[in-house]
Order: sequence, then structure tokens, then C-alpha cells
Amino acid sequence: MYIDNGWYGGRYILSRYCNTKETEVLASIQHGHNLINEKNLGKRTLSKTPWLVWNNKISEGCSKRGYSNVIPIGSVFLYLNKLNSSNIKKPKGTLVFPLLSHPEEESQTNYEKLAIYLKKNFPAPYTISVSVEDLKRIDKKIKKIKNLNFLTWGLRGDKKYLDKLINNIKKNQKVVCIYPGSPLIYSLYLKKKVYLLKNYFLYDKKNSKKVKETKKSCKKNLKDFESYGLDIKNLNNKKNIDIAKKMLGEEFIKKPSELIELLGWDKLYKKLLAKILSKIIDLKENFFHGYNYSKNRRIGKDFIWKKK
Repeated sequence: MYIDNGWYGGRYILSRYCNTKETEVLASIQHGHNLINEKNLGKRTLSKTPWLVWNNKISEGCSKRGYSNVIPIGSVFLYLNKLNSSNIKKPKGTLVFPLLSHPEEESQTNYEKLAIYLKKNFPAPYTISVSVEDLKRIDKKIKKIKNLNFLTWGLRGDKKYLDKLINNIKKNQKVVCIYPGSPLIYSLYLKKKVYLLKNYFLYDKKNSKKVKETKKSCKKNLKDFESYGLDIKNLNNKKNIDIAKKMLGEEFIKKPSELIELLGWDKLYKKLLAKILSKIIDLKENFFHGYNYSKNRRIGKDFIWKKK
């Protein structure tokens, strides 16, 4: 129904867990880390449909703002991990999440300087997560640097996006994050050695607008992490594994039968209503943003940066 329900393979993963056909859902699915202190946390146009979130801290935060029907079910990541619980026996190397390593956002990262830093401080080989478009833009000279590999998990609408991301976290011995986002939490849960860098390795220097925006965003995320009790100064403190479980909502994982009901897959009329609402959302988005906008947004192509 909602445009972002299929992003990163969310709806597809839940359908696999429930062993049922993937169709539109009569709900909204949280697909990434959400800040507890967001002003409009839980606000939705269709409030009668549930918002299925990671944990009770989010649902309680919504309730305090007057938004109901917000139900913790645990992160989609946890369901995927149950489906693919195998571990790599001998993980090696370092996986890196630079700034703006989202599916379709252009990165301003100076990969050459980042590579020099990685070689001095972390074990090889190095795998850097980049966007679809950034992978095309990276200079061939940089791509030829020894033990340096660039990978993309695909567009936001790629059903295997989260699967590829998690498998690569498992393959690597250490995880380096330049931005404190969902991959950091996933990595802690998977008991990886995790490091958060203070250097952003951007081409732009100290006083650029980009750096200021980045610092502000990172500060907000770190404050949110700390509100859960995460030890930011020592990410590899063992207690952080339990905090990651709490953040991801491990205690709220549902049985397939429970999820099927929450997603609206248990009744024919719910499935039909979800499809109808999905079409209405498509018409609305296309009316305001142009022909096929909704389709492209659902698969992530509306975010691709065009070369100037």
C-alpha cells in the first residue's frame, strides 16, 4: 500500500517469513532507524492502518504524541536473520559505510584518502558500500587500488537489498561506519567489531554547508542511540549487543500467523482494500509529481542523480 513498504526488501522478507505470497499490505512498515524525538513521529494520513515499528520505545513515543495504532513487531532485519541464520566461519576484512551510502544518493566522499586511512588502521580487504549511481562515478584509478572493492546493494526497491547488506556484514571481520545509521545497529547485533569514525572524508572542507548538515544529522542519531543506553564511546562494549537487540525489538518478534493478521493478509477484503488504497496513493503521487512518479518511487529510481 504505502510506497516505502517494499523498500530494502521489507515486504518481501516478511512474506517469506510468513510463507505466503507477497502482496500489498494494509499497514506501514518501518524500514530503518527512526529518531524517537522526531516531532511528528507516528503521524500518518491513514491512521486507521497500523504502523509496524521496531520497538516499544517508538510505539510509546507515538502514543505520547497522540498517535495510536503503532505496534512493535521487531525490525525486518530480525526476520531476515531468522531466514538466513548461517554464519561465516572465517570472516575477514573490513566493511565500510561512508556518508550517503544510500541506494541512490550521490556521495561526496574522498575515497582515495579513505583508502589510505583504512590501510593504516584496519585489516584488508576493504569493501565500501556505495550507491548505484556512485558506483558508476568512482574514478577507475581508485577502483584499481589494491584490496579495495566497491559494492552496491541495489536500488531501494531491490528485494535482495537487505539480504546483500547483511551477508556482507557477516563476511567481514570488522565494520567501519562514518555515519551512525541502521548498519551500525545490525553489525552490533551480529557481534561484529564496530568503529565509528569522526573524520567524514569529504572533498569539501571545514565550513561547507554539507559538513554542517552532516554534523547536525550525526549528532541527532548519536543522541537517539544514547537514549537507548548505547555506549557510543566504546561501541565494542559487550552490553551494546543487548542494547542493539532492544533497539531492533527482538522481544517483539511475531509468529507468522500474527504477522499475517497485522499485515492484512488474513482476509480477502483486507487484501482488496490494500490494493485499492495503493492505487489511490499512486494516482495522488502521479498527479502532484508527474507521470509514473509513484512507480519509480516504489522501486527507487526517482532518487537517481542525473549527471549535469
